[in-house]
Amino acid sequence: MDLAQATAMATAFFLHVMRAGAFFAVVPLFGRTAETLTLRLVLAVAIGGVGWWTSPTEVAVPGHLLALAAMALREGVVGLALGFALSTMTSLLTSAGEIISSEMGFSMARSINPESGEDAAVMGQLLQSLGFLLVLQLNLHHDALRVLHSTYEACPVGQTFDVEPVFAGIAALVSGSVALAVQYAFPVIAVMLLLSVGMVLLGRAVPAINLMEFGFALRVVVALGLMVLFLAEGSPFLVEAFRGILAAAGGLFGG
Repeated sequence: MDLAQATAMATAFFLHVMRAGAFFAVVPLFGRTAETLTLRLVLAVAIGGVGWWTSPTEVAVPGHLLALAAMALREGVVGLALGFALSTMTSLLTSAGEIISSEMGFSMARSINPESGEDAAVMGQLLQSLGFLLVLQLNLHHDALRVLHSTYEACPVGQTFDVEPVFAGIAALVSGSVALAVQYAFPVIAVMLLLSVGMVLLGRAVPAINLMEFGFALRVVVALGLMVLFLAEGSPFLVEAFRGILAAAGGLFGG
């Protein structure tokens, strides 16, 4: 092996790892905190190495460092776009938790999310954690890795791609995740609306009752009971939503 071949192989390996590293930097399924940095780095090198080893396309060696930096930036954009698209799997549950928290009166009850290190609604964190468990139970994290590996064939490293359909696909995924969040939280919202109407009628019928104190506790108990009930009843909806997001993310680059 001469120097030119070694340089071409090293360049191709670096670009493959760059795409995988950008993917693992933003996708929440494998963690986003400093504690998981080593794990994500090992995964990036491993998945990038597999993609490099199995890729039939040769990567042209750039003539200078600026061209190499541009190629690395392009691979980073591919990984970031794919990771952001897959992050809608859990963001829809976070959004649903925000909606339910507002209906429960927990809009001000926030704590630090250990997954992202940012403050978030309590119910949003609960639904997000349960979503992670559902993903692990169904081995959907394996499908996420397969989607990443499929981009090495659909969008070979070192080659250009059309940004417009990728942007349109991500916009559709984001808007779709918001719609799915509203659909998932809708049963709780509907019952809480009926509960609000019932408490208003109760307040008119029994003026002596303290609706502020009694109503808040009742809303919390009813909402928690509905969430426990709907976690089992709504799991097929979540599974279908997760698989749809994985399929849409895999098709961003023509895979």
